[in-house]
Amino acid sequence: MVCVKPFRGVRYNLEKTLLKQVIAPPYDVIDTNLRDLLVGKSPFNIVHIDLPIGEDKYKKAGEMYKNWKEAHVLIKDPSPSYYIYEQEYEYEGKTYIRTGFIGIMKLEELGKGKVFPHEKTLPGPKQDRFELMKATHANLSQIFGLYLDNENRLERLFSQAKKNIASASAVDIYGVKNSIWVVNDREMIEKISSFMMDKAVYIADGHHRYETAINYRNYMRELNPSATGDEGYEYVMMMFVNFYDEGLKIFPTHRVVDVADDFDSVEFVNRLEELFTLTILTDEKKKRFLDVPGEIRMLMYLDGNIYGLRVKDSVLDRFDPVYRRIDPYILQEAVLKGLLGFDDDKLLKKQGIYFVQTEEEIKQLLSQKRRLAFVLNGINIDVVREISEQGKVMPQKSTYFYPKLQTGLVINEL
Repeated sequence: MVCVKPFRGVRYNLEKTLLKQVIAPPYDVIDTNLRDLLVGKSPFNIVHIDLPIGEDKYKKAGEMYKNWKEAHVLIKDPSPSYYIYEQEYEYEGKTYIRTGFIGIMKLEELGKGKVFPHEKTLPGPKQDRFELMKATHANLSQIFGLYLDNENRLERLFSQAKKNIASASAVDIYGVKNSIWVVNDREMIEKISSFMMDKAVYIADGHHRYETAINYRNYMRELNPSATGDEGYEYVMMMFVNFYDEGLKIFPTHRVVDVADDFDSVEFVNRLEELFTLTILTDEKKKRFLDVPGEIRMLMYLDGNIYGLRVKDSVLDRFDPVYRRIDPYILQEAVLKGLLGFDDDKLLKKQGIYFVQTEEEIKQLLSQKRRLAFVLNGINIDVVREISEQGKVMPQKSTYFYPKLQTGLVINEL
């Protein structure tokens, strides 16, 4: 049984600062330039704490968090609440709205109960988040979880709450409007908590943070052997979104690969033709080539040419049926490992490979030196669920859930 409940969130005091100046994307998508941009927005931008730098960075982050609370820049809500979280954004000329709610969920071991992952994790990021959690004693950002509600029962509750003016709202750096409604009505809280009791939860984003929360829980249990088992560190903050929410989008993450100076493109293409049917494409025909439902297709940029790649049935037959529907897996196993010499360790450490979301990023990387690029299609949401339920994992950066949840809207103290 999944245990989800409300909590007393810590939020920015909007009499002290503007919300749009202090929220930030998740820590793992922030590079140096973006961090500088966010820091320049406000001395209270959450990135100061969530992505600290310099010597004793975790200690400084913990002290900063404490100081902000003492200065009432951050204030704790008076009663346990759920937080309805809506994101409004545009995609291909159409406006979408994704709605979920933020609560805390009792931690359980992944794959042993009703919480399912779909990605591998690395020790480095988990150690980083663990040290930050020890310094702040808080979940600074919410993990992104999915649940099944094909009747949209919770959506009716959300619509009722959203008749009121949002408690806080801000447009983020991507142009997405983020709005929060505080729900502390006892009857509505009970309905949400009861509804989630029999639900499975699938982690969409935040695998490292979830495993870190388990590590922190275990660490705190050792320090508190007589604890009741219901302490704050037994829970983790999570944003819960319905699989069937119309605003839930999964974008692909493309791959750009370094090649050696003596890389023989003719030999590589010949070997590639053993695995794929290749077609030379123009810019105008790229989209039409990719948009064929039910087929594994991708694009390859090499030496100024655009190739359309359609995987052969003989290649698909090598793989587990569920993996035959996952473009990044086929690319990883058949090409990156099979032809280009990558192994799991090199891929996980991103050695000689770049994971990007946009055509602009691809063009920039290709302009710097000789490289290969592979453009992929997005993964169907049902495949994510199937992979999770079967206890399998996808290659890293297989899914890019858009829009990204913003950090700084609400904090959970442990």
